[in-house]
Amino acid sequence: MNAKNNKKDYNVKLSKENRLIIKFKKFKQKILAIPPIHKLNQLQAMPIVWWSLLVAILPFGFSLFRIPIVWRVGLLFIVINCIISYHVGRLIITLKLPRYWLLMLPVVFCLTIIIKFAKYNLLFGIIYLIFEIFGLMDKQIYN
Repeated sequence: MNAKNNKKDYNVKLSKENRLIIKFKKFKQKILAIPPIHKLNQLQAMPIVWWSLLVAILPFGFSLFRIPIVWRVGLLFIVINCIISYHVGRLIITLKLPRYWLLMLPVVFCLTIIIKFAKYNLLFGIIYLIFEIFGLMDKQIYN
């Protein structure tokens, strides 16, 4: 009898843990089912656009939650956005897009930064371009 109760408790715990994941998946499906978004996602370059929009929105999210400037610059601008820009460079190779897509993320970032943040943050646009080029180089960095 205890074995059945333990198994039942385990299933309840498992469903509680997965409940949030299931809700996010349903939300994602609803968003992707919106006709304009569904049509846009069929374009080959849309992953680049979505990553660029994420890079543009994240600084405002950090400001909205009143995360200190040091953490915003250190964590977001240096770590997270550099990883995203490297990934975008890899995506450009994977999707076989023209090289001018390299400019999308840095330009969107710089336009976002001009609106609210300090002008010295514009240098990160150049840094992101360099990381995208590293992503393009793939495994040829040391050759």
